[in-house]
Amino acid sequence: MTGKSYPTDLNDMEWEILAPLIPQPKQGGHPRTTDMRAVCNAIYCHLKTGCQWNMLPPDFPPISTVTATTENGSVREFGKN
Repeated sequence: MTGKSYPTDLNDMEWEILAPLIPQPKQGGHPRTTDMRAVCNAIYCHLKTGCQWNMLPPDFPPISTVTATTENGSVREFGKN
């Protein structure tokens, strides 16, 4: 994310732990253009502040991208063993 930083953003140590858990883009598809750290920061902002998705600051990726990431399982799988 190249915009503003927020108190809810992941620090470097947290990102170092979380980054390997993010699934790689699917083979044969379009290369990933979304900054997954920015997506995680948006999700954390939503969770930590309780704000509505459509009220996230505009510096984050589009809301449709963030919510699609949570709905397709990419993020939901983080907590599963």
